[in-house]
This record gives sequence, C-alpha cells and structure tokens, in this order.
Amino acid sequence: MNKYPIITISREYGCGGREIGRKLAEKLGLPYYDYEKISNIASRDSGYSEELFENADKKASNSLMYSMSLIGTGGPYNMPLNDRLFLIQSGIIRTIADQGPAVIVGRCADYVLMDYTKCVNIFLFADIESKIKRVMQRKDVSEKEAAQLALVSDKRRATYYNYYSDRRWGKMENYDISVNTSNTDLDSVVDVLTAYVKTTLGDELTNAKKEAGL
Repeated sequence: MNKYPIITISREYGCGGREIGRKLAEKLGLPYYDYEKISNIASRDSGYSEELFENADKKASNSLMYSMSLIGTGGPYNMPLNDRLFLIQSGIIRTIADQGPAVIVGRCADYVLMDYTKCVNIFLFADIESKIKRVMQRKDVSEKEAAQLALVSDKRRATYYNYYSDRRWGKMENYDISVNTSNTDLDSVVDVLTAYVKTTLGDELTNAKKEAGL
C-alpha cells in the first residue's frame, strides 16, 4: 500500500492534457511530472539518452510483456531496448509515488501504480474537431497536419499502453473520472478536477503534503 496519494492523468493528443496537468498540480500544490521530466530523470539515472525515453512510446517491441514484478530490480538486460526503457521509467514513477503526493501525466502511470491504493486516475478526451483546433494553435500547422498528428499520436499511445498493460487505453472503467474537454475552457476543467480530487482524498491529501514538506 502506498503512503501518499497520487493523481495520474492519461489523455488523448490535443485535448490539453499537459496544460491541465500542470495547472492541476499548481492548484493542489503538488510536484508535476510528465514525459519530459521523467525522461530526464531516467536518462540521468540509467545513462541512456533522454531522446530514447521521450520517444519510447513510438514503438512497442514484439517480445512478450515482461512481468511488472521486474520494476525496480533493473530486470534482465538481454530484453529488447524498449522493454528496458519501460521498466526503468516505471521504476522512476514508483519512486516518485513513494516520495510524496504528485501529479503524473502519461507514461502508463495509472497501470504502473495499479497496486497503489491511493491513486486518483483521470482520463481526458475530446472530439476530433476540438483536438484539431488545439493542435493547429499549439503547433502552428495546417488543419490536415493537425488531424494527422492527432490520429497518429492517439494510435501510438493506445498501442504502447495496450502492449505494456493488461488493459485497454481510454476504456472508462479503468479510470476514476473521465472528462470531455471539447469546446471547454481548460481552466474550468482544472477547477472540476481540483474539486473532485479534494473531495475524493479529503484530509488525506492535506496531511500527505504536510508530511512530505510541500
């Protein structure tokens, strides 16, 4: 059983997930981790390049899924590189969760921490029109390019998650709350999630923050 509450966020590409995650962490007064921060820590600790970790979800190897019990042990180093990267990242996510309350975006965190009883798992999604609009604004690309980015990125995330877990990416029963961010002000989504987390965790989050010195 984990000592500290953790908020994980899984999201479709273009629904504002990272921005929501950062703002939610800020409102809750918690550390924030996404693929960039986790990749940086993983690269520093393992010696592999940061780019390898950042691009790890772009392909899943064809080997059999390795047992989650290997997380934290380093695992056998004759396994495919992508599996090694996944285990290293997963070990870091568990270390983060053991050190104090936090908001973690992506990296299959909800699955990696499936045996942690104090997790609030969130899934964010949006209709394709809203995602295209956000991607066009954020990436400064055409409508066609934005649509392709959204479709390819979501397919890649689903493939990665489905390969490394025994769950289906985006299946609502795997999460505590799913929120449609289509045509919605992201600050309003943050307000809803803040209220939900505080209601769900109650004094547990406040006490955990004090204990962790946050």
